[in-house]
Amino acid sequence: MNAHAPSGPRTDPAFSPGADASRPAGTLVLIGGALDESAEILSRIVALADARRASGAPRIAILTTASAPAPSAAAAADPGLENDAADGQYYVELFARHGAIGLPIPVGASAAPPYPGAEYHAARADDPAVAELVRSADGIFLGGGDQNHYVRALFRGTDPATGARSETAVLTALREVLDRGGVVAGTSAGLAVQQGAHMVSGGADIHTAWVHGAAPGSERDIGGVEALSYDPLGGLGLFPEALLDSHFSEWGRPARAIRLTRDTDRRRCIGVDEHTAFVYDRASRVAEVVGLRGVSFIDLDGAEGRGDSVLGTRWSYLVPGDRHDFATGVTLRGERTAELSLAGTALTAATDIWADDGSRPLLALAQRLLASSDSTARGESAGDRAPRYRTSLHRDERTTALPTGGFAELIISITPTHPTH
Repeated sequence: MNAHAPSGPRTDPAFSPGADASRPAGTLVLIGGALDESAEILSRIVALADARRASGAPRIAILTTASAPAPSAAAAADPGLENDAADGQYYVELFARHGAIGLPIPVGASAAPPYPGAEYHAARADDPAVAELVRSADGIFLGGGDQNHYVRALFRGTDPATGARSETAVLTALREVLDRGGVVAGTSAGLAVQQGAHMVSGGADIHTAWVHGAAPGSERDIGGVEALSYDPLGGLGLFPEALLDSHFSEWGRPARAIRLTRDTDRRRCIGVDEHTAFVYDRASRVAEVVGLRGVSFIDLDGAEGRGDSVLGTRWSYLVPGDRHDFATGVTLRGERTAELSLAGTALTAATDIWADDGSRPLLALAQRLLASSDSTARGESAGDRAPRYRTSLHRDERTTALPTGGFAELIISITPTHPTH
């Protein structure tokens, strides 16, 4: 492998990992969304769970708490619908096709049973029998939806003296599975909830997020649009290295990540693309990119600015086969020979560089810049949204570009198109 030690991807100073001897066991599989039937990612999850089992097929506890509650028994049993119960059965069948036994865990977001006889509701997280079912598993899978649902269902209140939250029996069992060397995998919201403090809790609209910034809480509304918010206590606290975000390139989230990271006084955010997983070994603190696309490191060390101007953020992009060692800050580049396949984004003056339609224009702009002899490239936010913002990409002596589509230490700056704004 080719060693590269960028100053961008490093450990977030908000965490202070202990000595190597005290490092926890277990593996996290952070999936950026759109898991679908990804044989490579699913097989990795199953293999990690199987490594802890003496005999028989590995057992995966499946939590779909982030999904919307099923409104009726008929909806819960309908495989064509998306709700907590139906999604649980979907993942049972998905993992069965890849050699694992799925154990649906009936913990839903609804505070009370949403219909008579409903199995999925939040009180089940306190049920010793449900916790024992989780404890019997070799791995955990957290489905997508709304990460706030996991927090509300798996914690019980906050101690006014310490600020700590009480954990349910199911959450305690989940931690036990991980601590004995198991795997916790999650897609989309199931990725987001694995971080600690300042977990994003709302704000899908990138323009609104940038203009108004981040604030604690959830369901923050500005002008009828959900604004950027975060949970100060965060999610489950499993991943200690940085903030996390999903659907990263596809939903135009680099700008949102920069704003959230800066407004929470953090330094780093890691964004995982769809069809991609970041597999993190907790003991060694080494993570590998698996799947089809890539993982972004957003680093605000050295960035400056205030309000809606942020200059000098460093952006690094890892592709499948690349590994990052958080203990040393070194990225080991894989032996990928084929270039990363980009969406056919036609970059014109009218292109919304923050587009969230899956076209990934900002990533395309970065990779085309680095494939050229130019040092700077620019794009602007949508023309029908005011104010407009310019995103400038610049490379300097610290920037590295690879033929795989990966890169390190590209500078990204965001400013209003009219500086007097």
